[in-house]
Amino acid sequence: MLTYACLTALVPGKKQPAIRVQIVRTWMSPFGLIRPNTCMVFGDEKGSMIEATLPWGVVLPYEINLDEGDWFEILDFKLIHASGLIRTTRSKYHINLTHDSVVTKIQPITECNFLFCASYKTILRGLYHPKFCIGLCGALVEVGDIQDFPEAQANQFNHGNQPSIRFTQVKCVAYGSLAEKLYEYWSSTTANVVVCVLKLWRIEWGNGRFRCLTNIEGCSDILFDPEIPEIHYFKSICDQHVRLADGLFLEVSSHLQGRLMHSSHGGEGGDTRMLILLVRED
Repeated sequence: MLTYACLTALVPGKKQPAIRVQIVRTWMSPFGLIRPNTCMVFGDEKGSMIEATLPWGVVLPYEINLDEGDWFEILDFKLIHASGLIRTTRSKYHINLTHDSVVTKIQPITECNFLFCASYKTILRGLYHPKFCIGLCGALVEVGDIQDFPEAQANQFNHGNQPSIRFTQVKCVAYGSLAEKLYEYWSSTTANVVVCVLKLWRIEWGNGRFRCLTNIEGCSDILFDPEIPEIHYFKSICDQHVRLADGLFLEVSSHLQGRLMHSSHGGEGGDTRMLILLVRED
């Protein structure tokens, strides 16, 4: 009978035990190459995550499709030390699937959604290491107009005439296909409140301080009003705690952001859009 290890128990240099994981995210990398690898983020039933790679040329048996949200049992993989300037998880290690790997689709082990939303204030204070990607949740309040730049198109959001209410703001910039996704949704929605979840975005620093959150092409994602119980709860009571100020800003009570954080588990070129996520500073 197989015994399964948690991701945090894996150690390089010996035969690896079997693991049971959900595919939290999948994308192709390096971006734009003829023979890209399939990159993934795995999550286990304990909520731990690790990045993994299916190299180009390694074919899984039985026509297995590595789809996001599905659970798999994996045997005979290679564990190496994680590297790179930007990491999608905080794990010290990285999984490489090989020709010998045995991957079997299984029934879900847990309902964990692997959304670990960062604290706005902690981001702005510089207490999150910019090496590691983070997640964020809040109300999407404005998408600016496109402005042309030498290497890319970008839009700037200027929050002039801000009401006297104190807000914590986190500036975010989207590039490439994710920018198009953001712009199309923002242009078409008629909702008064749009709850936005950022998955695997990186922290950009400049002049010794936080500048913005930005996406990694193909890896990062943005979800609008996702089908997640905590998000539904957050949105359902927004009308009781949200006030429109001059038709522009949304005031979101900080205890709602805290509830969501504690109850949740777990390019180059192209168009650019900027969004601002606000939460009330009580």
